Amino acid sequence: MTEQNPGDLNQFDAKLKAARERIGESDSGDLAREGTSLGYGFRLSIELLAGLLVGLGMGYVIDGWLGTRPWLMLVFMILGLGGGILNVMRVTKQMEQLEASKKDQR
Repeated sequence: MTEQNPGDLNQFDAKLKAARERIGESDSGDLAREGTSLGYGFRLSIELLAGLLVGLGMGYVIDGWLGTRPWLMLVFMILGLGGGILNVMRVTKQMEQLEASKKDQR
């Protein structure tokens, strides 16, 4: 293996510090906000879809057990959708509070 000249390492260190300062000065807040917005969108859609699928699954199982197809599945689908919407509203409220606390810290 070859050993590096200490002078080269000092130059590398200076370049690395300069690059870190440039990155720190640039406005990366917009990029971070886009990423979190995308994450929020996925989370909200999954919350809604999960409520709907749980309602459908429960209705399907209970319908099969009682032999009342498709009525209870429809009822539980509507209940699951309502639960999903309530979850989305709850998560949205939490996200708004988190964003407000982040803005207050700045």
